[in-house]
Amino acid sequence: MIRSLLTKVGSWHRQLDWSERYFLWVMAAMAVVFMAITFAIGIGQSVWFDEAYSIMLAKQPAAQLVHLTSVDTHPPFYYLLLKGWASLFGWSEAALRSLSILAAGFAVFVAGLTVRRMFSARIAVLALPFIALAPFLMRYGFEIRMYALASLIGILATYVLVRALQTKAGRDQWLLYGIYAALVALGMYTLYYLAVLWIAHALWMIWRAVKRKEPLKKWIREPWAIAYWIAVLLFLPWLPAFVSQLSNGALAAISQPLTVDNLVGIISFEFLYRPSWQLGAFASLVIVAVIVALVYMTMRAFRAAGKVQRPYLTLLLWYIAVPVTLVALVSLLRPMYVERYLAHVAIGGMLYVGVISALLVNANTLWAKRIYCGLLVVLVFGVVQLAAVGNFNFQRLQTPMVRQAAASIPSCGNEETVFAADPYVAIELAYYLPKCQIYFYSADIVLKGGYAPLSKSPLRVGDPQRELAPSNKLYYVYYGDAKLPMPSRLYEQGQRDFDALHVRTLSAE
Repeated sequence: MIRSLLTKVGSWHRQLDWSERYFLWVMAAMAVVFMAITFAIGIGQSVWFDEAYSIMLAKQPAAQLVHLTSVDTHPPFYYLLLKGWASLFGWSEAALRSLSILAAGFAVFVAGLTVRRMFSARIAVLALPFIALAPFLMRYGFEIRMYALASLIGILATYVLVRALQTKAGRDQWLLYGIYAALVALGMYTLYYLAVLWIAHALWMIWRAVKRKEPLKKWIREPWAIAYWIAVLLFLPWLPAFVSQLSNGALAAISQPLTVDNLVGIISFEFLYRPSWQLGAFASLVIVAVIVALVYMTMRAFRAAGKVQRPYLTLLLWYIAVPVTLVALVSLLRPMYVERYLAHVAIGGMLYVGVISALLVNANTLWAKRIYCGLLVVLVFGVVQLAAVGNFNFQRLQTPMVRQAAASIPSCGNEETVFAADPYVAIELAYYLPKCQIYFYSADIVLKGGYAPLSKSPLRVGDPQRELAPSNKLYYVYYGDAKLPMPSRLYEQGQRDFDALHVRTLSAE
């Protein structure tokens, strides 16, 4: 009897499509490849201001952490999670980056599960390389910020939503919608920009209800609509802080309008990890070819998709298209675009590219296979580009080199003073020089936003010539030009340059 059962199981297993048989192994392998490449690139990058700020907040007591978050521009969940993570695994760069890398790797795996549930295991296996080799996802996969976690929450919520729709009404379905509501709320406690994805989900559900000609009175009482109300209730405790953040002036003045140039830049970042203004003649031709291919493949894929698959293909398209459209509309009133602000929906964009490619390859057309391979080759070049430029800051046009600058400061005892030109530099240095007292210049005693952790600090210097005069040796760290006057009794001994960051040594001897 046992032998007969084993024979039947073996026969069934052999009849399975290879993509279904080895699906979980393939998904796991894709996630591991993604994490390995991301870690290899990320571990060589110096921490920069935003990351140093995350670490500084995570080192605060929980109550102080939440307070400092409330006067900045982001919600507190990621910082609390980073605090807990570091308390277990330490404060090394590898440990801190690994939280984001694991979140991004798990997002890759969940993306595969989502496509299998929407389409099939074969489509998922064919589509996932576009996620596993996406340079833009890798870039924010190693960032010590909330973007990778937000990507995970977004794709996990999408998976739960799709699964809930495919579950027959009953206790299991309500449980799934409850989980979805919790994820929506958790997303808002992680990154406010996730709201644009929740709007995309809601619009898709409304579109779906309208297509089915469901009356308004019916669909507003549907479990998915109730899930949003539950999410709103879960977010209410933080709502006063969120409202105050809208007008606290803490948002950095780096945002841009979402122009046509930046729209092209979204594609160039996703595939080549280059902004549009950095594209040469050949790279521009490649991006034009990619855009033409995506438009053509979109039209063909919607025709090739079955009646059941087409709504899911629409969901994946809206995953990226609705957030981009919303940011573009907001930009008419206030510039709100920085490429990293769309990092959490980039996974949906690459998943859409992978799915339309997979659908057409699955139709066994030669031209589709060539385009499929061509797009993957472009992504490989993008990964190489990412490895070359690292975490280059495209707004400040700087390569973060705080690690190297801090290493050039041999000591900071009683006789030496480390002086940062502003709070920005002080926060960057704080991670690499945790045992040093880092003095910094600021005309203001009370600091806000990302500088709030240094507000009313005893290390603030308002008059460098007078307050730094007792120093026998001074390390003056600054970006750009040295604008602050130093004490006249100190003589310059030398200067070391690290891209745009400089360390000037002055001594009384």
